[in-house]
Amino acid sequence: MSASWRGLDLGGGGLQSANLRLAQALKRKSGAYWRLAAFPLGLHRAHLDDPRGAWAYRAATAAAVAAAFLDWRAGAAIALLLAAAALYDLYWIDRRVVALNKAIRRRIYLSQGAAPPPGYRGRELDERPAAARAPSFAEQERVLRALATDTARERGARTTEND
Repeated sequence: MSASWRGLDLGGGGLQSANLRLAQALKRKSGAYWRLAAFPLGLHRAHLDDPRGAWAYRAATAAAVAAAFLDWRAGAAIALLLAAAALYDLYWIDRRVVALNKAIRRRIYLSQGAAPPPGYRGRELDERPAAARAPSFAEQERVLRALATDTARERGARTTEND
């Protein structure tokens, strides 16, 4: 999608508007993986809407730093547990992004527009009986050719009258 379309506000509750909102709201795996590089700060968890997990990473980092001042082995043990949790998050991120994006899609598409107008019964084909079928592609083409021929004849008749 080009940049000019991303900034366009179509308003209303149409599909184009929903798709634009969806494109802006979806979570990206790449963003979470880049934030995982700073796992001691829990940025990847915050990005994926897990504030408890983000604060747990921050608290574990603070505990590792504080323990390192008292006993380097305790600090190293906490840091090792933190690194193991980050390795688990390599697996967790993929599942979390899929689950979040599914929820985002559901929220955006189900919140579309207003209710249908009063008396709306869905798509109806003229006033045909229920057993009638929609015209086939070949039948539609035949009707369009006939209309084009009639229009060409009318144009020809008008030009001869004007002469």
